[in-house]
Formats: sequence, C-alpha cells, structure tokens
Amino acid sequence: MRNLLVVAVLGVFATGCSSQTETETPAQEQQAVAAPAVEPQQGNTPLEDLDPFVVMIGAERWTVILDRATEGAMAATDAAAIERSDLYRADAALKRGAAQVIELRNWVCGTGLVTGADCNLPEWPAWTRELPSGDTPIGEIDRRSAWLSEVMDPFTTAACEAGRKASNDDMFCSVE
Repeated sequence: MRNLLVVAVLGVFATGCSSQTETETPAQEQQAVAAPAVEPQQGNTPLEDLDPFVVMIGAERWTVILDRATEGAMAATDAAAIERSDLYRADAALKRGAAQVIELRNWVCGTGLVTGADCNLPEWPAWTRELPSGDTPIGEIDRRSAWLSEVMDPFTTAACEAGRKASNDDMFCSVE
C-alpha cells in the first residue's frame, strides 16, 4: 500500500514538473536525443524502497509462498487415486533430496561449518530436474542414490555434528 502511494505521489510530481519546464533549445533537444536511455530496473522492488530490510522481506516472501504452495499441492493430492510404486517413491525422494542439498549447503557454508572449495557443488545431473517417474530402472535409482550420498556427505556430516553438540544428543541425525 505504501509503495502504491509513493508511486502515485511521484507520478503526480513528475507530471507537474514536466509541465513547468522551459522550451528546449535545438542544442538541448539534440542532447536529450543523444543521451543514453536509462534501463528500467530489473529487480522486484521499487527503486525508492531499495534497502536491505525491504529487499529481505520481499525475498523471504518467496519461501513462504513456496512452502504454502507445496502444502496446497500435497493437500490436493488424493493418495488413494494415485498409485505410486516403490520405484516412483525412490525417484521422487532422490530428486527432493538433491534440492535439499542446495539449501543445506547454503546453511552450513553460510555459517562457516564448511568452508572454501568444500562448499562447491558439482554439476547437477539432468535427472534432478525431471519429474519423478516409476519407470526409472532400479540400477539407475541405486546409482543416483550413491551420487546423492556423496554430494551431501560434507554438508550433512558438518551439520549433524553441530546438531549433536548443540543438543547433546549422540543420535541427532540417526534415522534408525
């Protein structure tokens, strides 16, 4: 709402100022034509509001929307109507895991639990961007699982150790 008010006031101000300008001389007109065009802002925040707090709020909105949209997609899924094989579930879990590795890497490297070249990610395979399928051969599922295990290891090792220390729980990352 505040942004709309600011834009409206600036629009009125700009219109009022343009009607008060003097008649330009031919030299001024030529200069105006020769002046490079100002590129419009490519971002999501109005220029007058570009400060770290406003940009942070805007950026964090996307994660909230994505979380809610994921909840909506899950709620719309009738589990009984969709038969999902074990291979489908394995493929979907590996793709979800690949996406989560990026977020975990951002956390552990951003907090210094992992540093330097260890924060680099390998080239992401095409299969991580494909829709889950129950048609992926079991051997390929197993190879993908090994890839995910290797890529996530430095990040999960550091984060799980930090969690064990913070919680004083030796089983912090145990899934058994």
